[in-house]
Amino acid sequence: MRTIFAYLFAFLGIILCTPYHLYLYLLAKKDQEKAYRHAQKLVKGFFGIVLFICGAKRTVIGLERVPKDQPILFVGNHRSFFDILCCHNALDRPLGFMSKDGILKVPILPWYMKDIGCTFLDRSDLKKGLETILQSADIVKSGHSMMVFPEGHRNDGEELLPFKDGAYKIAQKAGCPIVPVSICGTDNIMEANKHNFIRSHKVVIEFLDPIDINGLKPKERKEVLETIPALIQEARVKNLPLATKK
Repeated sequence: MRTIFAYLFAFLGIILCTPYHLYLYLLAKKDQEKAYRHAQKLVKGFFGIVLFICGAKRTVIGLERVPKDQPILFVGNHRSFFDILCCHNALDRPLGFMSKDGILKVPILPWYMKDIGCTFLDRSDLKKGLETILQSADIVKSGHSMMVFPEGHRNDGEELLPFKDGAYKIAQKAGCPIVPVSICGTDNIMEANKHNFIRSHKVVIEFLDPIDINGLKPKERKEVLETIPALIQEARVKNLPLATKK
């Protein structure tokens, strides 16, 4: 029943909120910042209801480590579509995501993603990819945090996939700190289940200590960035018992 209710609510919610998206589109022409705030509230409320219907039981660790009053580039491992919902609602700040450009083929959904400052990466075209990174950096410079998943796609393995370096360039161009994020348990809500049935499950999200790469020489910056996947994996392994505990 969770699966039916979740899909039905998501479908109807996206359709019925279309007039509000049009309002946000017009508002953004006059006041982009106000439009962002309204869009974030709408999406946060929508995500909250979906997570409630799906029975996602979230534990959030390390929010006190996240720097306040400045935009952040959040970098996380990627287990599930629910990574986005859980991370967005764990943070009390505007948050956009870098997504693959294939999502642009999905009807209506990309409208709402653009409303909250999401960008869309075309990995097949280096020039377009760089433009997306610069666009994302501009959004961060304007005061809005972004989250990226450098593995490139959802990973159901025990080890993290190699991180793509391009994501870090957002922080480098925007001059913002990087906060690694460890995510575990989200795939057990849907992707790990037969036929993608939705089941109630515990989710653990941990925000790790911020990393500042500003002012570092290229070699130093490379060495620091190479430590991020191991930090995330260490926290994920540590938190797995919390995500599976009954």
